[in-house]
Formats: sequence, C-alpha cells, structure tokens
Amino acid sequence: MKLPIIDRIWRVRGAIAIDPVLGADEAFARLDPLVRTADTAVQIEGNTLTYAKDNPAAQDKLATFTRGTLTLERVGAGAVLRFDLFSHALLMAFLAPLLFLGFAQLANVINSWEKTGAQASEAEEPSRPVKALHPVDQFLGAPAPDDPNKAKDKEKDEGRHSPDEGYFMAGLFAAIYLVGRWLEPWLARRRFRAALSGPPAT
Repeated sequence: MKLPIIDRIWRVRGAIAIDPVLGADEAFARLDPLVRTADTAVQIEGNTLTYAKDNPAAQDKLATFTRGTLTLERVGAGAVLRFDLFSHALLMAFLAPLLFLGFAQLANVINSWEKTGAQASEAEEPSRPVKALHPVDQFLGAPAPDDPNKAKDKEKDEGRHSPDEGYFMAGLFAAIYLVGRWLEPWLARRRFRAALSGPPAT
C-alpha cells in the first residue's frame, strides 16, 4: 500500500532538464564523482543509477540522502534526469518533535498526578497559622509575613516538572525539518546540474 503524503516526509522526487545530446553513460560518468564517495554502493543498469550510502562522511555532498535512484529519460526532443532520494536525516528531524512533545505531555501528566496526591494529603493537613506582625514592626511599616498556605498553593499549581523544555525542543526540530525539507532538495538539484554541466571524470 502506497501512502504518497506520508512518503513525502522523507523522500524527494523531481526532475531536471539536461543536454539532450548526453547519453546515459556520459551523464552517469559526470555524476560519478558526486555519487561514488566512500562507503557508497553504486549500481548502473541501462538508464538507471541506484546508490546506497553506509555512514556517509560529513563532507559528502549527498550525505543527507542515504539512498537514491537517478533515471535518464528522453522527453520529446529533450532529456531529463529524474531522481528519487531517501533521507534518514529528514525522517529523524520529522519524528524528533513528536518525541519531545511526548516528554512535555509526560511532564504534565506527572504534575497532575502529584497535584492529585498533594490534594489528598492536604485534606487531612490543617492550615498553617500566619505569624502575627509585632506592633513595633507594624508601626515601622515592615511588610506582613508571607502566608505559608499561599506559597504552598503556588508551588502546587506550578508543578515540579516543567514541560517548557519539551515544547522548545519540539519547536526547534520542527523548524529544522521545515528548513531542511526545502533546502536539501534545492541543494541536490543544484549539485546534479553542476555535475552534469561539467566534463566527465577522467
């Protein structure tokens, strides 16, 4: 069963126009320095090149796309290079916000559970008396002592486990995914065009 909307989360498909005089052998020869890097398996069958990267280096220009298929097709009098690329990095960047949202919700659940337990124990605990201000201090304008019951209520309402960090990290990774989902395909297209416009590797 194919789910194209979900599949687009981590896959990038597209096509770029190329010089129609280029044959598959010459086109793939020009792409070879870009594709055939360390720990990369490359297979060519007719007009189709497939590759798979195992632990690509950071300087690998296609490190984001760990698997891919490149196909040269004739379209009328012209030619196009169609690509179908798979990115583990995009998949992980998409899943990371869900993970951190889960952590944030877990913090909320723990706070709610602790609040319920505190309310149950507080029902049996008498209210703490508020210390009276000495008349001399009152005459001098000293502030009244804090009500210990209000301080306890404030601590109970806020909870000890903040979900803010989880929400922040979820937003950060969501922004990284959105930027990467646009930027990485654009870079891949530009690199394919640059490779195909240059001379073949010698």
